[in-house]
Order: sequence, then C-alpha cells, then structure tokens
Amino acid sequence: MTSMTGNALVRPIADTVGLTGSVLCALHCLIVPISLVFGQIGPLSLVEDEFFHRILLSAVVPAAVLAFGIGCWNHRDPWVLVLGAVGLISLTAALTVLHDVLGENGERSAAILASGLLIAAHVRNFRLCRDCVCDHETPSPRDC
Repeated sequence: MTSMTGNALVRPIADTVGLTGSVLCALHCLIVPISLVFGQIGPLSLVEDEFFHRILLSAVVPAAVLAFGIGCWNHRDPWVLVLGAVGLISLTAALTVLHDVLGENGERSAAILASGLLIAAHVRNFRLCRDCVCDHETPSPRDC
C-alpha cells in the first residue's frame, strides 16, 4: 500500500471524525440552553463540565489537523486551510479562555461560530478531495 493510498483512506475518516465532532459541539452548545428552558433532558452536569470540552477538543483538533493537512497537500485549496485554522483557533479559545472573558453566552456563541467554520472547512475539504482522484495512476477529473 502506497502512502497516497494510505492518505486516501485516512483523510475521509479524519474528515468524518472532525465533522462529527464539530456538529456535536454545535449541538451541545444549542441543546444545553434549550433543555434548561424546556426541562432537563438528562444529567446536564456531565455535558457542562470542562472535562466534556476537553474530550471534544481532543477529538476535533487532531482529526481536523490530519484531514486538513492531507487534503490541503493534495488539492492546495487555501480556503480549507483558512477556515480550518480560524475555526480551530476559535473553538480552542471558546472552550478554554472565552468563558472568563465573554461569559457563558459569549462562549456558546463563539463555539457555535467556530463549529460552523470547521463544518464548512470539512465539507469543502471532503468535496475537493472527492473531486480530485489523488491516486495519480488513474485519470483525474481535476489536476491535483
């Protein structure tokens, strides 16, 4: 198995993990306030804990770096890198330091915005890589 074939297998998995983590983060930020208004859905203390934020970051950050790194190496699209970098920096800031600066609502808003940027970057990365056959032994619809 060549490294290009290995990258072709790893990148979609990393995009899927990163996209799923970003969506979970956005849902987490939306579900907690809604559940407080309409009554508790479950033990919110588990998802409000900083430990939960660390778990999300530990899944999202490595998956995003891997997916964007492999994807950008192949398709060289600067928007994937820009959206991904700004999204990762924003999400990390939102889940670590912005709570003290902006308060709980500001932290949630920043995390939702950052998740949106990461979702956009993963979707763009996925589409560009899907359109670009990165195994150069076969004809490619796009020059990669």
